[in-house]
Amino acid sequence: MAITYEWSFTNFEVNSSNEVKTIHWRYTATETVDDNTYSASMYGSCAGSEGMDFTSMTKDHAIMCVVEHNSSEEEMQTNLSAKIEAQKNPETTFQTKEW
Repeated sequence: MAITYEWSFTNFEVNSSNEVKTIHWRYTATETVDDNTYSASMYGSCAGSEGMDFTSMTKDHAIMCVVEHNSSEEEMQTNLSAKIEAQKNPETTFQTKEW
């Protein structure tokens, strides 16, 4: 199955004029392979765009603002995909001894 990517926005800091000052976000990748689900995410916060009105903004506006202040969405997906691949094929594993 292919990796799915999902944006979520936990909250927005808004001033008294209803302008978005800070966007708090999370970008999550999920892939299910043979009944195993792998997930990786990145999160952060960034400044809102100048004059961004909370009432009229859309999810697409929020995504564009986050991507403007970070790497491209494609680079973010590459990063998350690599994290999932590392989970599926770990370089190290944990072992224990019964001493």
